[in-house]
Amino acid sequence: MAVQILMPKLGMSIAPLTLIEWKAKEGEQIEQGNIVLVVETEKIRYDVEAEASGFVHILVEEGQEVPIGTVVGLIAETKEELEALRKETLAPKEKL
Repeated sequence: MAVQILMPKLGMSIAPLTLIEWKAKEGEQIEQGNIVLVVETEKIRYDVEAEASGFVHILVEEGQEVPIGTVVGLIAETKEELEALRKETLAPKEKL
């Protein structure tokens, strides 16, 4: 099951953060504890570590301002799971 990469809460601020840089490319294999992305507040830059090992699937591109707690990417356990996630996020949403 894929692990979510969330926009972190830094301190007491609830202001959105800017996703400055992905340290891993789409589909790249990473290890738990590796720096996966860099975010920025008005005052600091912060490195976000991967909470699991696997393959990165990027949902939010660099340069975007993102609310705290937003899922910005996923870490798939296997290449097969990564491919399934890619298809799922590219598929058109069904109308209700």
